[in-house]
Amino acid sequence: MNRFASFLVILMIMSATSVMAQNWRQEISSNYFFIRVAANPVQYWDLPGSHPETARKDLQFQIWQKDEDSYERTFIFPSITGTDVFAIKNKAGYIVDVGGKVDLNAKEQIQKKTGKRFKMKKDNGAEVQTWVTDGGGVAKWQQWRLIVVDKNTVMFENVFTNKAIDIQGGNIYRNGTKLHSWDRNNSEAQRFVLEYAEGPRKGQLLSFE
Repeated sequence: MNRFASFLVILMIMSATSVMAQNWRQEISSNYFFIRVAANPVQYWDLPGSHPETARKDLQFQIWQKDEDSYERTFIFPSITGTDVFAIKNKAGYIVDVGGKVDLNAKEQIQKKTGKRFKMKKDNGAEVQTWVTDGGGVAKWQQWRLIVVDKNTVMFENVFTNKAIDIQGGNIYRNGTKLHSWDRNNSEAQRFVLEYAEGPRKGQLLSFE
């Protein structure tokens, strides 16, 4: 094979790789998915309660076996324009948010000196919850990087905190275990797969290849 032919083959491989890399980004921005624990095929992201009570902000996510009440438990990933970062939004229109405060006001600073504790967004253990967009935009603590682990597995890292969405205590088999924010450690408690929630590929897993 001459140099020109070799160059063409390399270009074709690079082009195909680029198309595949773009495909999953397009898929997550245009389809709804269930988010399942990678190491446990029966536990999914869930909200406590039933519709319509779950169609509101300030609910902490948990894991639970999938049931028929799936409206607020399916997610789409609109991209943040011009970046490789995404919001995570459910069908009810609420987005995935890291709870807690960004900073403390003067009164809270005084209260902190007297021993009162405030949960800050960058603290380990901050709640992963439903919320609304911040003033019409998507705040940094509502923006997520998708860290691809393998063909089907992904972790979610927050842009503001640089922490991952984590299953509390590593309890990936127990219904009702809460999702919170934690230092990225690549454990099974931070690894998830995306399962098509509707359409011709319903029940199939998204491929990141």
